[in-house]
Amino acid sequence: MFGSKFKAAGALARARGAGASDRPGGGGGLKGFQILAAGFSIAAALLMAISIAVERTVEDVVKRQAIADSERWASHMARKVPDLERLIATGLPDAAQEEALRDTRSVGSIFRFSLYDSDGRLVLVSDDSPVGGAGSGAPEIDAEAAAVARTGRSTAGVDDGTGRTDRPDLHAEAYVPIRDGTGAIRGVAEVYVDVTATRAFFTASFRSFGLILSAACLLMVSLPASAYVLQRRMALKAQESVEFLARHDSLTGLLNRAEFTARAERDGRCTLHALAFVDVDHFKQVNDTHGHRTGDALLTHIAHILQSEAGPEDLVARFGGDEFVLGIRNPSEDAAIEHVNAVVRRCAEPFRLDGKRINSTVSIGLARVDCAQSLDRTLSQADAALYHAKAAGRSDLAVYGSEMGERMAARRALEARVRAALERKEFEIHYQPLVDGVTHGIVGYEALLRLRSDAGDPIPPAIFIPVAEELGLISEIGAWVLRTATAAFAAIEDGCTLSVNLSAVQFEDGALVPTVRAALHESGLPAQRLELEITESLLLGDSRSVEMQIDALKEMGVGIAMDDFGTGFSSLSYLWKYGFDRIKIDRSFVGALDENPERARDIIETTVLLGQRLGMKITAEGVETAEQSALLTQLGCDVLQGYLYGRPGPIADFHRRDFGT
Repeated sequence: MFGSKFKAAGALARARGAGASDRPGGGGGLKGFQILAAGFSIAAALLMAISIAVERTVEDVVKRQAIADSERWASHMARKVPDLERLIATGLPDAAQEEALRDTRSVGSIFRFSLYDSDGRLVLVSDDSPVGGAGSGAPEIDAEAAAVARTGRSTAGVDDGTGRTDRPDLHAEAYVPIRDGTGAIRGVAEVYVDVTATRAFFTASFRSFGLILSAACLLMVSLPASAYVLQRRMALKAQESVEFLARHDSLTGLLNRAEFTARAERDGRCTLHALAFVDVDHFKQVNDTHGHRTGDALLTHIAHILQSEAGPEDLVARFGGDEFVLGIRNPSEDAAIEHVNAVVRRCAEPFRLDGKRINSTVSIGLARVDCAQSLDRTLSQADAALYHAKAAGRSDLAVYGSEMGERMAARRALEARVRAALERKEFEIHYQPLVDGVTHGIVGYEALLRLRSDAGDPIPPAIFIPVAEELGLISEIGAWVLRTATAAFAAIEDGCTLSVNLSAVQFEDGALVPTVRAALHESGLPAQRLELEITESLLLGDSRSVEMQIDALKEMGVGIAMDDFGTGFSSLSYLWKYGFDRIKIDRSFVGALDENPERARDIIETTVLLGQRLGMKITAEGVETAEQSALLTQLGCDVLQGYLYGRPGPIADFHRRDFGT
């Protein structure tokens, strides 16, 4: 209709224009003005109609786009979040669900969401704490959510967020049903979609079309088709993004575990000749020291190295956390080893982020693929080789051998034993007496952690304590030791001191000082009767955090001792900077008194003199003979400790006993 009018007006203008030119001085000017005015009126009406049509069409397209994005997001979220039905029922996500929700929140243009149960009650908001709680009562039913849950039909509305800091300028709020694998509705998601760019895009596009339509009047019929094509294009783009995230790691862009396994199985396990299990050394320390942003940058950096070193047919995946897997198709074992060694070397090179130098390394376990065994079995073998590489000192490659499987099984059993002992409180504390260097009377005890196997055999602390540290359990175990030992000593009225060893890991989470303060408060043990022993390795990083924690402990009145002095990276600056109350001479120097008496004596005497000048007490460890005891007393050691005075055991074995002569 608009097209025929426009053509008629144009023909009339041409006809009247021709007649006026044939008649000089005629009324062509007025008629021309009338025709022009009529043309402008028609154009204005057409533009107004097009403008209204554009606004309505854009509004409808934006809503449909928001619903489509929201439904795809809800489907993606239902697949990614484990045990979603329980989450909707309780509104209390566990750690795995929280991580999955964080990953899904930023998909596409989604910036916020709320979850409702099948009755329409609000149970969870993405940027808030769980809804409800003790005494809060059940949330009110949201009518719109309840309607969607009842009918299964999605709805959407567009809101103006101008002036709000927590909203984009224009956003849609869509209510979409959440369905399980059978299609049943389990809940409703209220999804907030940023449609600012979408609306701007469609508005600009449609207005451009409108100008062309107003000039040519031929494109009116193409408007719905153009809208459909544009909507379809954006829908496909969003769908591609969701499908990519379903198969890839959102941080690094590498394959995820499921996709790696699917491709390896689809192509045939025998097309892969080796699997390399890659783990970042001390990744938790990087996160704790530099922050999670730096940790993410490190993971992305390592992913880039793996991709650049991988062959065109190789598979590279991030399995989660700081674990990567490389599927190698090169049939040459030597080539595979050289290939992986190149990864180790490159990952050991420092990289810079925001002017900071980040040092990190990786350990890699390599296992050859056996077509007769499952992919999971080969991954377990690569994991066993990885454990061997870490045990050998890290920043290294280990190739799987059958004996590694046995070591890995023993390691897993030890990990299980440590976890079970902590859960069932099966750790033991034995105490070794500390005697006065002159009178040989007991002046204190050192608390020593002990653990037995399921068969009742003792497990050496040098074996199970590093495992507890790697499992992230040492802080909890250390807190138990402090509570238990201080409670035991608070009941002893003879003034004996209690010495407790600290792991360097206990300084990392910042909870050490509150833990010590709580143990003293609960037990009633005076702080002056507690002495904490640390090793030199803790001080190598020259951490300001460690210094502050040591200062806080000393201000409480707790004594601080440097354990195993002389065996590590002994530095006089440590003694001066941290102001230790005691130096403990390592047992290796005491034992050397029998083998190389002159040299050992010189070292011990020098250490004693140094401690005396700095106002520090001296304890000698590992005293096993009367001759050693006499010499150490002569050299000026304040306190002696060793098997000569008793092996570690229950406190009752030593209480009120002395070794004076």
